[in-house]
Amino acid sequence: MVQLHRDVETIEQAGASLYVIGNGAPMFIEGFRETTGFLGPIFTDPSLKVYDAAQLKRGFSTLLGLGVLGRTIGAMRRGSRQGATSGSATQQGGILVIAPGHRVLWHHISSGPGDNASGTEIAEALRAGLATTAG
Repeated sequence: MVQLHRDVETIEQAGASLYVIGNGAPMFIEGFRETTGFLGPIFTDPSLKVYDAAQLKRGFSTLLGLGVLGRTIGAMRRGSRQGATSGSATQQGGILVIAPGHRVLWHHISSGPGDNASGTEIAEALRAGLATTAG
């Protein structure tokens, strides 16, 4: 998510808005804003109902493997540093592109740390989904 806020303009130009749904206590939202620089809407669902409905991954196994190591090294080379973890380190995120009428146009499930979709990928999925809907 840290880099995704930089892609808000790309996403908005494709005709969408970026919303963040976390699962921590509401008191963590401001710290999230400070860490990421994201100024858009942030919601939280500590019950994990949204997380489970999106079929996102969690568990120790999401922290293992060469893919995780490669993404970690790549992020460090780009200057990213892991700050203090708040919440569960084994809980991975994801991205959903949802159209009016609650239709899921695209769904990315992060397999582990650093497995994030880019704003460009999200915008392309949005455009493709809207083109299919319009056609």
